[in-house]
Order: sequence, then C-alpha cells, then structure tokens
Amino acid sequence: MQILRPFVLLAILCGVLSLYVHAQHPAIIPQPVSTQWQEGTFGIDPRTVLVADASDAPSARFFNDYLQEIYGFRLHVVGEDKQPSSGYIRLYNHPDKNPGIVPGPEGRYTLRVSPGSVVIRGDTHTGVFYGIQTLLQLLPVSPYVMLPSGPGVRPASNTAGFTIPAVSIEDYPRFAYRGLMLDVGRHFFPVEYVKRYIDYIALHKMNYFHWHLTEDQGWRIEIKKYPGLTEAGAWRSGTIIGHHPGTGNDSTPHGGFYTQEQIKEIVKYAADRYITVLPEIEMPGHSSAALTAYPYLGCTGGPYHVQQTWGVFKDVYCAGNDSVFQFLQDVLDEVLPLFPGKYIHIGGDECPKDSWKQCPKCQRRIKENGLKDEHELQSYFIQRIEKYINSKGKQIIGWDEILEGGLAPNASVMSWRGEKGGIEAAKQNHDVVMTPGEYVYFDHAQLQNDDSLTIGGYLPVDRVYQYEPVPAGLTPEEAKHVKGAQANLWTEYVTNPRKIEYMIFPRLSALSEVLWSPKEQRSWPDFERRLQTQYIRYQLWKTNYYRAYMPPADTLVRKKLGQWQDSKFGLLMHWGTYSQWGIVESWSICPEDEGWTVRRGPYSSNYYDYLKAYKNLQTTFNPTRFDPAKWAKAAKDAGMKYVVFTTKHHDGFCMFDTKQTDYKITSTKTPFSSNPHSNVAKEIFDAFRKEDFMVGAYFSKPDWNSEQYWWPYFPPKDRNVNYDPTKHPERWQAFKDYTYRQIEELMTDYGSMDLLWLDGGWVRPLYTIDASIDWQKNIPYDQDIDMARIAGMARQHQPGLIMVDRSVPGEFENYTTPEQQVPAHPMQDPWESCLTMGNSWSYVPNDHYKSATQLINLLVKIVSRGGNFLLNVGPSPDGEWDDTAYSRLQEIGAWMKINGEGIYNSKPRRPYASGDNIFLTQSKDGAATYAFYMDVTLPAEVSIDGLTVPAKSKVLLLGNKGSLKWRQEGKKLVIQIPPSLQNKVAGQHALTFKIN
Repeated sequence: MQILRPFVLLAILCGVLSLYVHAQHPAIIPQPVSTQWQEGTFGIDPRTVLVADASDAPSARFFNDYLQEIYGFRLHVVGEDKQPSSGYIRLYNHPDKNPGIVPGPEGRYTLRVSPGSVVIRGDTHTGVFYGIQTLLQLLPVSPYVMLPSGPGVRPASNTAGFTIPAVSIEDYPRFAYRGLMLDVGRHFFPVEYVKRYIDYIALHKMNYFHWHLTEDQGWRIEIKKYPGLTEAGAWRSGTIIGHHPGTGNDSTPHGGFYTQEQIKEIVKYAADRYITVLPEIEMPGHSSAALTAYPYLGCTGGPYHVQQTWGVFKDVYCAGNDSVFQFLQDVLDEVLPLFPGKYIHIGGDECPKDSWKQCPKCQRRIKENGLKDEHELQSYFIQRIEKYINSKGKQIIGWDEILEGGLAPNASVMSWRGEKGGIEAAKQNHDVVMTPGEYVYFDHAQLQNDDSLTIGGYLPVDRVYQYEPVPAGLTPEEAKHVKGAQANLWTEYVTNPRKIEYMIFPRLSALSEVLWSPKEQRSWPDFERRLQTQYIRYQLWKTNYYRAYMPPADTLVRKKLGQWQDSKFGLLMHWGTYSQWGIVESWSICPEDEGWTVRRGPYSSNYYDYLKAYKNLQTTFNPTRFDPAKWAKAAKDAGMKYVVFTTKHHDGFCMFDTKQTDYKITSTKTPFSSNPHSNVAKEIFDAFRKEDFMVGAYFSKPDWNSEQYWWPYFPPKDRNVNYDPTKHPERWQAFKDYTYRQIEELMTDYGSMDLLWLDGGWVRPLYTIDASIDWQKNIPYDQDIDMARIAGMARQHQPGLIMVDRSVPGEFENYTTPEQQVPAHPMQDPWESCLTMGNSWSYVPNDHYKSATQLINLLVKIVSRGGNFLLNVGPSPDGEWDDTAYSRLQEIGAWMKINGEGIYNSKPRRPYASGDNIFLTQSKDGAATYAFYMDVTLPAEVSIDGLTVPAKSKVLLLGNKGSLKWRQEGKKLVIQIPPSLQNKVAGQHALTFKIN
C-alpha cells in the first residue's frame, strides 16, 4: 500500500490527546448521512478475522495495509464459509434488503458495529470500499509510539488490540463526481508520489483523479508514434525564479514523463481504490511542448521551445492544418486505451487567437467552413476532436472556454472561471463539473500573504467548506446536470511533494464533506472540531499540511482577545537569578552545543560544576531596588497597555510563592525572601493592574529543576525530558500534575489574569510537531502536558483567559508570537511580535539598546500588518531597569501622545505600505486612515501609492494645525506639504497623516 510510504518524514512523537481528541465519539470526515452511536465496543486485534470474498480483495487489502502501517498487525482474511460466530469484520458487496434510506450515486453502504462483529454492506464493491474508509476513522489515533519510519499507534503487546464504539451508519455520496486534479506539466512528480496522491483521494471517499499530462512547460505521457514528444517536449532548460515574470532563471533542466506501462500501473492502482483517472491532453492551446518536438504543428513552423516561465502563450496548434488533426488522432489512439473511464479531458482553455488571425491556413479554414470568426474556429476544432473521440466510444470534457463559438454536441464542461460557464452549460442540457477558482483552486494561498510562494489569491479552509456546487437559479432539471465538483492543484509554484501536501490539506478534507455529505447537515463549527482529529491522521500518514488558526469558541475569550488586539503595545520582562551572571536567561544549563547555550566563567569547564553553581545563584539573589510601581508608571507613560512577566523560566526558578518547590524567590534560601515584596510576580501584577494594564503570566512548560522532568537517574541530553515518558508514565504524570498545580496557584492566588503565556514549545503532543522547523525535528518524545485539562481549570478560575501555548497550533494558541522578527506581510489571525529593547532577552551589562526611532518604526510596521508589539526589558539583579530603558520609553510615550490614535484600536489598511517608508492603518470603523511617514523631514510632496480616498476627504498632519492640500493621481494620493513644514524636523521619529 502506497499511502504510508515516507516521502515526507515528520519527526513526530508519542502523545496523549487534547480534549477535542477525547471527544465522546470518533471524528468522521466526510460526515455520514446517518450515524447512530450505540452502547458497547468491538475489539480489533490480530485474532480478529476479516471475512470477504475475492471480489472485495482491494478493500480488504487496503484495510490490512493501513492496519499494518499504523497499528502493526494484519487480519487473517477468510471466505464466507469460514466465518466465525463472533470477533469478525464482514464485507458484503450487496445492499441491505431494507436500508430505510434513498440511495444516492454509486457508493452507498451501511456499517454496523456491535460487540461481536462489524458488518459493511455496499450497494457495489465501491460502497464496500467507502465503508472501509469510515471504519478506518473509527480506529483510535492514540497512543503514539515512535518508529524508525515515523509515528504509529501500537498495542501494548503483540496480542493486544483496540476497541471501536458500537455504531450504525447509513451513508451514500451526494454527488457522483468528486475529484482532485494534479498538474504534472509544470512540475513532474514520480510514479510513487502519484500513487500517494491517489491514496489521499481514496481516504476522502473521492472518486476522480484528473491528471493534467501536457502543458507548455512539458509533455508527460509517452506516445510511441511520436517519440519527440518525450525526447524534446518533456524537458525544459530552466525555470523562472520567484513569482511570474520572475527575478531570473535557475538554468536547471527539469522534466520527466510516464511510460505507457507506468500509466497502466497507476490506472490499475487507482481502480483498486475505485477511482477513475481522467487524463487531460491540452488542445488547441498550451501546446508549446508539442510544437517544440514537431514544429510543423504550429501556424508559423517555429522554431519553438518548451516554456520556462508561466502564463498563456500565443503559439498554439494550427487549426487550419489537417496534419494537426491527424497528429492528435494518432496521440488519442494511444491514450484512449490506457484510460478505461468514460471521459477524456481535452483542455480547450486559454487559447489565444493571434496566430490563427495571421495564419493563411486558419483563415482558409474559417472561410471554407462558413465560420464567423476565430472563436467559431475553436468550436470547429473541439467538435472535430469530439467526433473522433465519440467514434472511439468516449466523451470529451473541457474547461468552460469550449463554450465559445458553440458547445460540441456531447461535451461536458468544467466551469473554472466562476460558475457562469457551468450555469450556461447546464441550461443547454450538458453535464457540468464545478471547479470555480474562488472556491476550489488549491494553488491559492491558505494564509493571506503566505510567505510560501503561491500563484496568488486567498482560499482558506472555511471558504472551501462553505462552497455549494449547485448554483442558485438553476431549475431542478438543470441542476441534475451538475454532477459534482473538483479541486485543482496547478503546480507553477509547487515543486515538491511536501508543498503539494501543504497546499491540499486540510482543504481536501473540507471539500470531501461538501461533495459527500447532505447539504443540510453541514456545520462549520462541528467540522472544525472534527478537523483537530484529522490533523492527527495527517501526521499518522506522514504527510505535511497547513494547520489553520482555530478561533476560540468561548465568547468571553473572543471578547478579551479583541480587547488585547486593540491594545497594540505591551511589556515583557525576563527576570530570574540568571541576571546575576548577565547571561541569556537559563539557557546555559541546557546541554546543547548552540551559541545561546555557551557556558562562561570559572565553572564553565565542567557541566556539573556549572549546574551546581548556577542553582546556587538562588542563595545570592537579592533585588533590593525592586519597585514595580515605577516600572508600571514608565510603561504606562510609554503607551503600553499590557504586561507579561516571567513567573518561571526553563530553569524552574519561580518568581512567585509556589507551594510545589523550594526553588523560588520566597524560599528562605533566597535573601530576598525576607523582603515584604518578595512575592515578585504578585507585586508586579498588582502594580500594573493599578495602572489599568491587562496582565499576563509567562510560564515555562519545561522545568529543568524538577526531578519529574530532568530525572537525576539519567543525565540531561538536551532541552527535552531526559527519560521516555511511555516507559515511565507515572513519573511523567507526576510532572503533569506538578505543572497543573503551579498554574492553578497562578490562576487562584494572584488576582485577575488576562493571559497565560506558555513558553518552551518543545513540550508538546506528538501530532503538533512540524519537522520543517529545525528546533522541532529532533524532539525525541511526546511531551503532552494535557493542555485541555490546564485550560479548563485556568478558565474556570479566570473566565475569558487568553491561552498562548506558543508554537503549538490549535485551540490553545489563541494568538501566535513571532520571536525577534516582524512578519513580512500582514496576517489576518491574531499575532504579536516579541522583540527585545536590547540585544538580549535578559539583563546583560552594557547591553546595546535600540533607539527610540527604531522602536517606533517597529511598532508602526507591526501594527500596520495587524499585530501587537510585545517589547522586552530585562531587569538587573538588583531589581532595576537600565537608565536607557527609561529614556527610550519616555521618548516613545511622547510620540504616542501625538500619534497614538493611529495605533490603538486600529486595523490594517490596504495597500498596507507605500515603498519602505510609509505604512498605513485605519480606525476600526474605517472612517479615518493613518499614513505613518518614517522620515522626519518632509519634501514638497508626499506620494502614497495604491491609496484612493473620497473626493471630500480631509488630510491632517497630527501635531500640527490646519489641513493639507492633496490630489488624487489615479491610484496614488499626493499630499502637498506647505513650505513652513518642508525640510525641517516637523516631528520626532515618524510623522502621521490622518485622512478623514
């Protein structure tokens, strides 16, 4: 079975699942028509028998291959005559006598799970196969173990197994056509990966694989009569770099093709999964590769070349040359026998008519056939090809451009340029597959301004889920011609399997439910909940995916999150005993060979001496100048609105009065414990609340001082837990309980709390690991601390609490936290850039601090891109900030008093920026736009590209009286600066124009 072959290996570790994974019932995608959960369970183990006749061998084999790869065992397959009395899974390829439901398109099945047996009945073998896909989703997704080939779910012993809940399911697909396309013309993918792609289609109960085999950039199918198609047409000499038109060319040859034997292999592989392969042979456009091999097929005779860039090219097949039709018939004579399906896709899209207009042969064809124009010539071309294909017992399907000039009599249409073509074809009684770009083009970005290179557009998973394939306005009879829908993955900017998977998941899961499940049953909140389990399945399949932001369901959390987003500017403080050595927090006790873990000083030559001396810092920590009210006032005067304080860093030293350990600032071992303000975290939170700050507790999930995390029996190897939690579950449970109790103390004894900011992202469940991120790929164990339990407790004590489980996507990362960076593009989900005022997160003597201008520029850029700015200042060992920190905050505060109205309660404003020195925001109601000009001297005119404003708008310069003259030049706003403000310092750090 190909699905689980490790093309994309993710370093993923074992785990206990969050609350949504421990839901009462398994999460099934796509949602069945009818599901009735019942009492009891059925056990599956190596002794379970799979009963099936030979005709259902593909389904039985698929099920067993999946069991073997994920669960480590196979079932013995027997015939009906050897069926035991219980403990079996039975496959029937005929329906129930009294199903009680109206069958839909082919693929209806019933699934009955009882304590003694599992019975799947399909109306055909296809229905049986779909029942198997549902049964796979009833299997557990935990607990994990790590294998050499990746993650798996394993029983505790060779004879142990799993249970699945008793259930009665009656199910069938809504649409007959449920497809996914892969373009191998722009970038070639090997046979083994095409099989993997087909497995993804199968696992989602979809039934068509549209294989785009010929393009301007490469011909990918062997045609024995025309070897030049693969000798010359399958290879290009280079590919553009970056987005079209590109910044250069990589000059690296790219290409490949599939032999006819490989095509047969793939078609058979798909058929065993009840998937029809729909080949596409492009005509009359997108034909540069074929013209390169055989120049006589073009209007000019060439020379031509296999294209190295993307787009639409004027050189197409010559419609006036009979040898072109002979060539295409010869090609089709070899193609059609390879694909047993009803249809062949002939493209028909994006065919420029330029060469036809200039070609004597094409013009003669128009005249001799009484055609009106080149559009009717395209219709002639398509109809002539269709007639030949019909003579071979097949039918054509093409993109909606085949409607131009009149649709061929028996053709079906794929409507990609919106829904208009599909509506028109359906009204003409032609069958339609809907594939509009705005809903199902998976080459579009899933994230606005995704740093991953895409063709453009924005298609989040919820928009895919909202799609309705039957357009409004069709009569019931016309609607019957809408056979289904298909997602398309064009590969101009998709160069490798990992990127393919990033682009199709989780959107493929959403589309599968759109096409399978009854329209009236679809529910985005319910699908979003089930999607969390689906993410885990992606990991078990060893596939890459984009993990969509999960908005908090709790209305109180959403309200507080909105309040936090409006605040824009906050203070972070890293402080602990390490400040006495002036080092990078507690990282030097982490036994890793990295720049930030370098040990210095008299104890550095021996790790254990160093660790002992480090822990002994507790006995000398005495910050007698500690005055949190002073910090709070300085931060408020700077315009900050929230604070996050390190209650515990990774070393485990607690800056609060925890009852769980004596390694804390209030311990009698610590000199500062005698100070009445020794409970530092409480003092800080109280002081900042008095200044109306939102308050957040930074808390490290790992704890290198805890014997439940770094067990003294083993030496620490790196930042991770130093024992295998699956081998010592009691110790790991003790650590989880320890963590839970400490967080509970913070949530109950330290006043009103707005944020719980959890650091140490390597402490995480298996299924959240992303191996493409360097620091995650080598995490050796699952380190799930049960965030669902922690969040439930924390929000019980602190209703509306914002959870920030850093770098762990899902329901407990209410906003993301880019560290020491500003994202290059605006992001739509809540986020916060965490940056230091100096070079270090913690106190370092004589640190170099950023200037006020730099800090203000950072604030403006971050806010213009939709984020918050969390600025870190590290207190010194005596409990004070550097004088420079106060100075910087004072300068920022002075600027904010004049310009802050464009910062607070704002949102991004397209085009976000003009050049590299003007950044835009707008008020939440959109009534005012703010343009931050990052130079402090003004020229005679300031131009803002891409900004169009109403004719009666008023332009002001904040901090100055009177309005400014302006004019609109196309899409550019030009603000005129009076001589009195030119070439002089009109403000400090940055200037702000307000456009009402």
